[in-house]
Amino acid sequence: MKKTKNTAAVTAAIAASVAVLGGVSGSAEAHGHSASSTALLESRLNSMEAEMQALRSELAASKAESQRAAQESAQRLEQTEQRQVQTEQKLAQDEETVKKPKSLLFFRGGFTHMTSNRDGELLLNNQILNPGPVETNNGDGWYVGAGFDHRLTDDTWGMTDLMAVDGEVMFQYMNFGTSYNALVGALTPLQIENQLTQLTISASPKMKFNLLDGNLRPWIIPFGLSINVISPPSSGVTVLNPGLMLGTGVEYRLWENLWAGVDFRYNFTGGDFNYRARLPGGGAVALKQTNIDGLMVGGTLGFGF
Repeated sequence: MKKTKNTAAVTAAIAASVAVLGGVSGSAEAHGHSASSTALLESRLNSMEAEMQALRSELAASKAESQRAAQESAQRLEQTEQRQVQTEQKLAQDEETVKKPKSLLFFRGGFTHMTSNRDGELLLNNQILNPGPVETNNGDGWYVGAGFDHRLTDDTWGMTDLMAVDGEVMFQYMNFGTSYNALVGALTPLQIENQLTQLTISASPKMKFNLLDGNLRPWIIPFGLSINVISPPSSGVTVLNPGLMLGTGVEYRLWENLWAGVDFRYNFTGGDFNYRARLPGGGAVALKQTNIDGLMVGGTLGFGF
């Protein structure tokens, strides 16, 4: 609107100047170009030039303001597009995180070995109480078990994307073959075989390393608590013993959320079974202490969910 008014003013000034010029021409012919008319003409021309200069300045300022507004609008649009892209990426990451399995149910089995066999205990192949038949046990056996991994952090609490930390709860049954019950054989004419078994329940942190786009995952258990129950009881007739579980292994994704792997574990147990019986007068050891330290090595099959 302001530009329209300025244009109209300039047009009016030009028309007035033309009229004055016409009037001055006629008067000059009649009166010989009077000095007053010349001064009026110059005043009109100066006024018109000033109006033109003001109009040019206003047009330049308006053009600069329009360019600045256009640049600001383009910047705001670019920022909006960047925020939209970031929001879409964050939503995609969140969706992928939600879809990604956080837990693993696995089954395991393999070979186990006690570092010290249990022969010579109160209830097992004791030749002092029962010098009957002996079925030597070498500490070898087999195990089956299952466990549950739950993801605690995908990036070790922000320290590295190469390693995740799971919490594991695992239980397993171990069988070390058979032996003779020495106490029953000493008190009766019967010879009874018994199974040497052990139940282990453990809870551990499991540190998993992500390789090959997460399809290969070596892992370690730096420490873990194990609770061990044995049968038959120890020489002190106790069955419960805590321990320290260590382990390492590797998992590989076969298909979708199906995982297969191998693992090695070692179970260090405490001294709750370390009972020794000596002959009267402090003679030789009559009953051997019970030591259930041992290793496990085998395969695993897991299902992520």
